[in-house]
Amino acid sequence: MKQWIRASLGLTQECKPCQTTDKSKHRSPLTDESNVRRTLLPALALVALLSSALPVLAQNTNSGDLRGTVTDATGAVIPGVTVEVKDVDKGVVKAYVTNGAGLYDTGSITPDHYLLTFTRPGFSSFVRGPITLDVSIQTIDAQLKAGSTQELIVTTDVPLLSTESGAVEATLSSDVISQLPQTNLGADWENFIVLLPGAAGAPENSSSASNPGQVAAINGNLPFDSILADGATTTLPSSENSDVTIFETTAEVKISTNGFSAQYGQGGIIYNQITKSGTNQFHGAAYEYFANDALDAFAYQFGATGVQLPRLRFNNFGFAVGGPVIRNKVFFYFDFDKTIDNTINRNYETLPLAQNAAIANGDFTGPGFPTIYDPTTQVIQATGSHTYTLSPGSKVTSVTQQCPCVIRQSFADEYHNGNRIPANLISPVSQNFQNLLNTQATNAVLQQANVGRSQTIQGIVTNNYAFVTPGINPFTKFFGRLDYDIAANNRFTASVTESDNPGYDFGSTVCPINCESEDVSRHNAQISDVWNHSSTFLNEARLGFTDQLNFFLPATINQGYPAKLGYKLAKVDLLPGFGPGSNISGFGNGNTSPFIYKEFVYDPSDVVTLIRGRHVIHFGGEFLISLSDSTQYGYVNAGTPGFNGNYTSQGGQITQGSDTGIGNGFSYADFLLGQLNSFSASQTPEYGARTKSPQLFVQDDWKIRPNLTINLGLRYQIHTGWSEVKGNEATFDPTVVNPANNSLGAIWYGFSKANGRNQLIAPNYNIWLPRVGASWQPLPNTVIRGGFGVYASTLSLDTYGAGMGGAFGSSGNVGDLTSGICPVAQIDSDGSAPDTTDPGCGVIANGKNYNTLSPNAAYVNSPTTPDALNGQSVNYNQYHTPLPENLQWNLDVQRQLGHDYSVDVAYVGNHGYHLSFPVDLNQVPENLLGPNDLNNKPYQLYQSVTGSTNNAVSNYNALQAQVTKRLRDGFQFNVNYTWSHFLDDLDSAGFGSREGYQNYQNAFNPHDNYSNGNFDIRNMLKGQVIYQLPFGKGKLFLNNNLLLDELLGGWQVSSVWVIEGGNPIGITTGGNNNSNNQSGSFTQEANRVPGQSLHLPGSTKQRLNEYYNLNALTLPAPYTYGNFLRNTVYGPGVVNVAASLGKTFDVWPRRGVKMLFRADAGNVLNHPSFGQPGNNAIGPGATANITSTTVGGRQIQLYGRVSF
Repeated sequence: MKQWIRASLGLTQECKPCQTTDKSKHRSPLTDESNVRRTLLPALALVALLSSALPVLAQNTNSGDLRGTVTDATGAVIPGVTVEVKDVDKGVVKAYVTNGAGLYDTGSITPDHYLLTFTRPGFSSFVRGPITLDVSIQTIDAQLKAGSTQELIVTTDVPLLSTESGAVEATLSSDVISQLPQTNLGADWENFIVLLPGAAGAPENSSSASNPGQVAAINGNLPFDSILADGATTTLPSSENSDVTIFETTAEVKISTNGFSAQYGQGGIIYNQITKSGTNQFHGAAYEYFANDALDAFAYQFGATGVQLPRLRFNNFGFAVGGPVIRNKVFFYFDFDKTIDNTINRNYETLPLAQNAAIANGDFTGPGFPTIYDPTTQVIQATGSHTYTLSPGSKVTSVTQQCPCVIRQSFADEYHNGNRIPANLISPVSQNFQNLLNTQATNAVLQQANVGRSQTIQGIVTNNYAFVTPGINPFTKFFGRLDYDIAANNRFTASVTESDNPGYDFGSTVCPINCESEDVSRHNAQISDVWNHSSTFLNEARLGFTDQLNFFLPATINQGYPAKLGYKLAKVDLLPGFGPGSNISGFGNGNTSPFIYKEFVYDPSDVVTLIRGRHVIHFGGEFLISLSDSTQYGYVNAGTPGFNGNYTSQGGQITQGSDTGIGNGFSYADFLLGQLNSFSASQTPEYGARTKSPQLFVQDDWKIRPNLTINLGLRYQIHTGWSEVKGNEATFDPTVVNPANNSLGAIWYGFSKANGRNQLIAPNYNIWLPRVGASWQPLPNTVIRGGFGVYASTLSLDTYGAGMGGAFGSSGNVGDLTSGICPVAQIDSDGSAPDTTDPGCGVIANGKNYNTLSPNAAYVNSPTTPDALNGQSVNYNQYHTPLPENLQWNLDVQRQLGHDYSVDVAYVGNHGYHLSFPVDLNQVPENLLGPNDLNNKPYQLYQSVTGSTNNAVSNYNALQAQVTKRLRDGFQFNVNYTWSHFLDDLDSAGFGSREGYQNYQNAFNPHDNYSNGNFDIRNMLKGQVIYQLPFGKGKLFLNNNLLLDELLGGWQVSSVWVIEGGNPIGITTGGNNNSNNQSGSFTQEANRVPGQSLHLPGSTKQRLNEYYNLNALTLPAPYTYGNFLRNTVYGPGVVNVAASLGKTFDVWPRRGVKMLFRADAGNVLNHPSFGQPGNNAIGPGATANITSTTVGGRQIQLYGRVSF
């Protein structure tokens, strides 16, 4: 059987389950990456080889580029034309000369406003501008008349057409986004990412469907991003997110999502933030964003009454100033930004008080509770089968279970006192935990929640108490930038952002439970030097540095709580985090896992630009160096007990079939008895993770004709893998021999360098990323563009770091091996010996292990032997982990209408491969599922073996249309529509848990999981609009009256909106999993019931109590998998409209002093967009009701600004 499973995983010397045999259902005609590379690499590799002889590196840019062709009236190119480029804001002038092909290129110049003058003896001069240059290549062609002495001046801005590449890109310009309403408190350019065509969020975990920010999936790219600040990488190596630039300091953000240049490296999505700089005039501003709950409206309350809005006191204020140090030479810009957020949040908890007070004393006689059984009365039947008689009301009267199995007596039959646990059987330690929660709750002056928010689920009244907690989240930021034009051909730029965020999380329950200090600080800095050696040779060098320091420490550490509670299982002086189950709120440190992250990124780079004939060639690379001096997430775990209701069930984990409530039992009853089905604890030290990524590229923009440009690029990357400075790595490796029985599969340690493996993830020297694009302008107002490329993402520690820091320190875990017959420990024990409380437990009998591994025996200190973690759950990290890659392609038609309007219709495609597929490699194979199938696990010496097989794929296709009007005459808008379909095996993200739910059924066949992805939103209509009313000074009407100007002038309205369909819902059997696949909850799909429709009639609001038809789904037969495909049902859509109204006053016109007052209203219509339904766990306790919204009630933020 082991040979079969190794073959199914594609294993030879190492576990490589990513090598599946049939991808036909995933692949499109463009998805054979080997064919792509065979055809593109030879030609491009030759160019790369020739360019590599030059001692340079190159990478990203914080600059723009003006490029064009000069012709005469006949269309013939004119060489030798002097092109004078003047920065009208800084007064800096640079001169270029067209080459023999009539081509000029400024190379890297600061994004700003420019005036271009074209002159050559014998021809008229031509002046163009002022034009606005952002971080892009802008085409400014010129036509000179022979023999004329007249000067032709054209004042229109740059065209709205993209004529130089086939990339799908967008620019968030400060001129526009600063006038749009903010949809969250404060100001952040990330609020506008969702407005992009193809941008989507996931509604679960830590993501958001309505406003995902930098964890959005865009155009088929999962959230594996690269975020730059002034051209330098700021993406963090562990969490793969970034602290973004201060909104006030942001000049623009260039977002590239498909088909972009080889000059840009890691990530399928590139965010390049460009900051503001000083000019020849002193400019500055003072600003404040203010929010208060008195201005807000209630969100949808689901029938609740008397609910109060959370207390909101939010202030974000600051000032900025910039100007010349030496006119025309040296310029500075500085900003200070401060946030004071003293919000008070209203929370709802389910506590064993009031309506639930009876269960605190072991009384389960109320309606809805299952029958509970006494595990101390059990008799174990070792062989044969046993038939259980079921409770009245079950769909069947009995069920037969294969043995070994357990027979127990109910408390009602034993004590003749109803469905109650006698007080003397309730664990004193459990009672202490319960008393701690209740005491803290009483001290917090809890209020009984309105019944409209509560539900009764299996006898428990949920959300039965409401309380408020303060939110302390101060944030201080500084920014500075210096620009120095050393000479006409040499520019130096330096910028730095510093911030400190010493927050405190008061948790989801009452302090000190779930409370912690959360201190985060960071620096982002870069220095750049641009040197124009000649009109055809330019060099741009840069050094970037980023750090982020995170210190998250729980409030209960070193406070003596384990001793106070009598919890002798604790390994650390810390309140343990766990949930007693049955919908009761958790105790301890469950939602606030302590961790320390100290992340550093060094990014030296250099770019060379050569102009040769009709070719503009960029080449070079960068050398990313990433360090993470951090701890594991939750590195201090006092000892987490687990409870699941198996030990108060009549037969343990009875396979439930399609019935409801067969096994009975109740998790909270297990908790009161103190019977643990699992235990884990750890205390691990800080590790020093290291990785490097040298990268080279060459990009040739070949201007075959003035109206036709071909883009050819190749990027080569090396990823040195992840290593640790002292070998502090430990992970399951299927090639390591286990001394216990000489089978393959044991723990590999970084310091051992066993089996030729000397680090966690192996280096990868074979990353070739070809890219091709084209832009054809058949008519002056029409462009047809397209592109194709291969893109690679990074390996963040959050997603790919399992085992890092695992060799040193202490850790251990145990789980029930008996399918609910025997607990692993009692909560009031010290864990030193196997638990024998229940008859027949803690021994080996008839060849069956009835949990003989004690918690203390499993808890090992700095293990060194391969078999040290036998009997435990372990992690797996594939040694030869491939980088996740995407094939991207697009075809786009743009047409400009007049000077200010454009229409864009595009097809966008994306195929991802080598994507993360996190599963349990020790799952029982489907063809071996059956009763008591522990012996069918691939690695029988272990419990779960969790890790990614890195063989998931994705496919995305979209049609996108948008209409844009440039901001002119006080009017601007963009409206875009996207139809798309996003399919994948499983979703993932570089930033942990931002991908939504990761449900799977068969760990060995990702094909079975291929369906709609979490980010699949079929229809999206988005837009923005700015309208300045045409009254007052400088406007069309009433422009000569001071009084009317004060009353009617300067008014402006703006709006943004997102109207889109819902995300798909993952529906599984949850904790009712009867497949016995040994992989736990949420690894079994449901079965469809023939003849039953999934869809119910009525609007979403009419279906809040049952969004989809629960009768259409049922539990599969025991020991089988379900046939209901993942993510088939879609949740409610989103309608979110924000609006803004503001007025600007000319306070001191001669000095340019203006004052702006503005009100932004998020969800201005106060329209409820509903969240995902139910717990989506088919079987006992299943619900399909909706109890939340994805967009809160209308929230108004006031904004004031004085500028000069």
